[in-house]
Amino acid sequence: MKRLRIGLIGCGGIAGAHLAAYSANPRTQVVAVADVVGEKARGLANKAGAKAYENYTEMLWKEELDGISLLTPPSSHRVIAEDALSAGVHVFSEKPIACMAADARAMAAAAKKAGKLLMVAQCHRFHEPVRRAREIIQSGELGELSTYRNRFGYRQGTPDDSTRLRGGVWLDNGSHSSYIFRFLVGPVKSAFGWAPASQLDKIEDLCVCTVLLEAVNGVAGVIELDGAAKKCLNLIEVYGSKGTVIVNYGGKSEFLPAGGNPVPLDDPKLPGSHRFDREIEHFVRCVLGEEQPQIPAEEGVVDIEICEAAFRAMKSGRIERVG
Repeated sequence: MKRLRIGLIGCGGIAGAHLAAYSANPRTQVVAVADVVGEKARGLANKAGAKAYENYTEMLWKEELDGISLLTPPSSHRVIAEDALSAGVHVFSEKPIACMAADARAMAAAAKKAGKLLMVAQCHRFHEPVRRAREIIQSGELGELSTYRNRFGYRQGTPDDSTRLRGGVWLDNGSHSSYIFRFLVGPVKSAFGWAPASQLDKIEDLCVCTVLLEAVNGVAGVIELDGAAKKCLNLIEVYGSKGTVIVNYGGKSEFLPAGGNPVPLDDPKLPGSHRFDREIEHFVRCVLGEEQPQIPAEEGVVDIEICEAAFRAMKSGRIERVG
């Protein structure tokens, strides 16, 4: 059986999750890693049994890769993705796909031109309670949707160089939140938002924000991202006429049917890494032509368009259209 030759570009914190998922997949082998900080590249390469590079273009040229995981800060994604795609390599990009929608659109266009995959890592789509919540919603068991709420914590403290490099709370976590809303509720029509005035100079400065999204179907949802709370629950709540679904990343995830007993959404047999294992398996299947991408580049574009609309609303004080 042919094993796909995989490279990792960026050897920061999330690289460990990608390496573990590829290592657990019998059809992939991480053969090379790259990072501008040579020590990071060599450290991860030792764990992977791979070759280390400080220059990713050298890696693309020498290694004859089938695919890469793009794990660098989002401001660098466009250049690296375009280089990899033009080299004939499929790209699995961590979210956000880019910092600006214009760059995200250019990346999608580059993938189409190259005839290669550009997919976005949205691990929450593959999280078992989220998947089961979607099944319950689509089956009609939740009834007519009424409201939605999502709260995620973030790295504590005021904005700094580290949080800005990651895109700030709204680009970093908000790209997850906007996607989950669309996955569970539906396409987004408009956005409204609030953040402290001191953080509104640029989107990467955000540390705390509240966003209201309105779906095309008329259902609205609140997203609260908090990098200041010392203890912040990580929750998704969907309310309907027949019950409530709660995805609790630190406790029980349940379907609470009206007049019935709670139905667990967790599967205790699944490892904690299952959502990363599943997203990598999906990427592998797509590269091999066994599945169609569930999260192509165009999905990443939409999430950045939502992020930009919400940030405009924070500054304007008006509801902003998406797209």
